[in-house]
Order: sequence, then structure tokens, then C-alpha cells
Amino acid sequence: PGPGPVKAPSVRALLPGLHLLETEVEDFDVRAALLVGGERAVLWDTLAHPSQMEAVAGLAGGRPLTVVYSHSDWDHAWGTCALKGVQAVVAHARAAERFGTDVPAELRRRQAREPGVWDAVRLVPPTETFTRLHALDLGGATLQLHALPGHTPDCIVGLVPEWGVLLAGDTVEMPLPVVNDGGAVAEWAEALAGWHGDGRVTTVVPSHGRVGGRELLAETLAYLRGLGSGKGPEDLAALPPFYRETHRRNVALAVPTVGS
Repeated sequence: PGPGPVKAPSVRALLPGLHLLETEVEDFDVRAALLVGGERAVLWDTLAHPSQMEAVAGLAGGRPLTVVYSHSDWDHAWGTCALKGVQAVVAHARAAERFGTDVPAELRRRQAREPGVWDAVRLVPPTETFTRLHALDLGGATLQLHALPGHTPDCIVGLVPEWGVLLAGDTVEMPLPVVNDGGAVAEWAEALAGWHGDGRVTTVVPSHGRVGGRELLAETLAYLRGLGSGKGPEDLAALPPFYRETHRRNVALAVPTVGS
């Protein structure tokens, strides 16, 4: 385990060439994914702390390594500085903007609140950015990066069509997603509906919660569409405390549905 509350991730192979690094931070789980192709390895997110990246080099097997940020939140992008020989750090253009504003502010806040725990973190901003679509050739498979704002303006998803895998980041979350901008929910839901109807997707890998099929897209979509009417889980008490509070906050932020 890492210092203080930082836990080392467990590693499991979901598919040949797709390894999941899974751990917990504070009161929720989080996962990164390492995609290993014939010519390149791509790490989808770097978790919250440099100490959580120890398994990556061995799994990559000496292949050139590219990092992709699903978005710039602290639990997805703070482990990068521990990685050696990274060829590029790819993210949405809005993610690069955040490294000049709220990302360093969040690091300062956590360093003040938990002395010593976050001292090893050195922020590594994106070196390559895009706004709508970007493709990475793994060798035998392609990771297609698509912008999907909603949870944050810099959120993206990654499709590997040869594997039927959609890396969903925080655009899909179990048991429910985190809303930061109520005005973004309608567009977010519309984009998820498009992916739900995409027959290339057979496996959905969120950054939080269980891995599954396209039903995860349907569940998050239904939740987002119901928010404007104040709808949500039938049994709030059954949710972990983090998600109970998240739902209350989501409802407060949601734009009311006309006629509700």
C-alpha cells in the first residue's frame, strides 16, 4: 500500500491485452486500464497517486507507453509522474486548461489537509490534445478517443472496436454518476444514448463501479433522464453514503424537466 489512505491497486486481466488496475480512494472505488497491443501500450488514467503505478511497467512488457486521461480529476491523473519513458500524455483540450486552474488547486488543498500523503505527486499535464476525435494505433487494435462532456467538460470515452470495449471513464458510473453542471445533463444523456445503440460495444468499463455490457449505458442514461423530475434510486438507504449524498446533490443541480 501507498502512504496514508492510498491503497495499491489489484490487477486483473479482463481480456487478452486489457488489464484493469482497481483500488479505492476515500469512500469510493476507482479503476484504470492498461491496453497492450502488438506495438504500443496505452494506460487509460493513472489513478490518484504515483505509488499506484508500480505494476504498469511489467504489464506493458517494454512496449512504448502512452497515457490517456479520461478527464483531469484527481483520482484519474495524479499517478503519471511515476511512469518512465512515457511517449505522450493525451487528453481533451479542456483537460489541458484544467491543469492550469483547478487541478493544481486541488493538489494544494489535499496537501494541506493530509500532510505528507500527496508530497510525491508531480502533476503531468497533457502533451497532446484533441477536441472531438483522436485515434491511437496499438498494433492489432485501435483506441478511438471521443469527447463526451457532461460529468466534466473534458470527459472522453475510448472505444476499441476490435475488442468490443468502451472505456467509459466517469461518463458512466455505478450505482449513479456525479453531476457537476446541471445544464450539461441533457447533452450527456443524448451522447450516452448514441453509444447504447452502437452495436460495436459489448463490454463497458467505467472508472467507478462494476464492469458490464451496454446495460450500464442504459442505467446511467435512465438516471440522467430522470433527474430533472427528481427521480432516482428506489432505495436511497441501500446506497453507500457517498452515493446517497451524490444523488441529493445531483437532484439539486438538475435542470427541471418541462411539465414535471
